[in-house]
Amino acid sequence: MSALANYRFLKMNGLGNEIVVVDMRAAPVVITTADVRIAAGAVHFDQLMVLYPGRVPETDAFVRIYNNDGSEAGACGNGMRCVADILFRETERAVLTFETKAGRVNCWPGERQQVSTVDMGAPKFAWHEIPLAEECSDTSAIALAIGPLEEPVLQSPSAVNMGNPHAVFWVDDVDAYDLARRSKPIRCFPSAPTSRSPSWHRHRT
Repeated sequence: MSALANYRFLKMNGLGNEIVVVDMRAAPVVITTADVRIAAGAVHFDQLMVLYPGRVPETDAFVRIYNNDGSEAGACGNGMRCVADILFRETERAVLTFETKAGRVNCWPGERQQVSTVDMGAPKFAWHEIPLAEECSDTSAIALAIGPLEEPVLQSPSAVNMGNPHAVFWVDDVDAYDLARRSKPIRCFPSAPTSRSPSWHRHRT
């Protein structure tokens, strides 16, 4: 039986990301990769946010973050908005501080629910901090192409780590691409950031 089987969960929408939150502060248990995959098979999510008791002073909780393939992420801004929304209503605090694998994350309430401000810290651009599988001197345009070699659909994304790795493709029209279909090969591409989150961004002139 999965370690998550007897826990209630809350499914939320974090600016388009499907987020599942499980509160284990009162009765924490260890979660395995298999547990996460079983849960993802029952309830679809992009990220699973698991709350544990705070481990260090002046933090409200230790949050472990899992992708739906069972891998663990360092941080997730949209997921933290969901977690913060729950604890802001619970505590009525003006600021919350969480511990994650990527470090401390501070949150402030927004004007309405689920639009909290989350300080993700400074972005990391060095290839070994993202990390990339191979050394790269310029992470603003890494060697990655999706589609036929002679005429790729997408290519040369910027790579950055904001708690978990992101591959950012700069395009003229974000609506011209099927993110759900195109993101799968990016997630599996060997030279792309590990546990990467693909996204498209429109050029502005």
